[in-house]
Amino acid sequence: MSNYLQKFQDAAKAALRYRALRGYALDRPCDVYELISQKGPDLQFVDIPSLEGMYLDEGRVRRICVCGRRPAGRQRFTAGHELGHCILGHGTVIDAEGELGEASLNTPEEQAADIFARYLLMPPRAVQRGFRCRGFDPTRPSPLDVYIVSAWLGVGYSTLVNHMALTLKVLEPSLRQSLLKTSVKQIKQLAASVTTTSDVWILDPLWEGCTVHTQIGDVIRGLSSHPNAGDILVKQGHDSWSCRSVGEGLFAVKSGSAVRVCVSRREYIGFYRYRYLPE
Repeated sequence: MSNYLQKFQDAAKAALRYRALRGYALDRPCDVYELISQKGPDLQFVDIPSLEGMYLDEGRVRRICVCGRRPAGRQRFTAGHELGHCILGHGTVIDAEGELGEASLNTPEEQAADIFARYLLMPPRAVQRGFRCRGFDPTRPSPLDVYIVSAWLGVGYSTLVNHMALTLKVLEPSLRQSLLKTSVKQIKQLAASVTTTSDVWILDPLWEGCTVHTQIGDVIRGLSSHPNAGDILVKQGHDSWSCRSVGEGLFAVKSGSAVRVCVSRREYIGFYRYRYLPE
């Protein structure tokens, strides 16, 4: 077995073991923010555009920093990547803008942290369940299928496409290229019942017990007809709710399952523990 393959397998096993020890089944999404906040380092969203993420390990101070100016799915993957540096014992690491992703992982530590994040957030059983339990074919998904599952897993659209093609080997190269050419903006328009450029969350029974990490302006579909929206959600159209103010609450999807909806300011900067508190 090559050294690279051994490191790949070790990082993947470490991720699966870590999420299982924290109570996340291998066929369910893993809430990386809550995972870090439980017993991990401090989690902070920073206003440093040149930074993708950072793991700081300086004696008694351990902190994961994520750029607050990135898309939501990218932020969560970065958080998983930096957690990988922590769990795998890499010490302080600074990842500059654009340094994460298949084309730029030029050190064994970065490769291992990336593999850790992939298997933490997108383990094979969770990917398969996310498609098949919704009636989607994981070998020939539509762009909307991928978008719905990527939101459920808490990652970006292209991140899931690349993982399924390059890591899990369930997508043909031609289909991968076709999916990546599809505009995410167009997919959002298809997913929403109203015009929006923000993220769209299509909730269903598989979301039971999960947390939806949204921002002001995001659109949620699939809630029961009259959710107790309080101050954080407002009806925007048929089967559409807009996130209008910072806060959190427990809501029911149409199946009756309960989900926790958390709304933050757009491009929130600060520590995670304050993310959903009003000013």
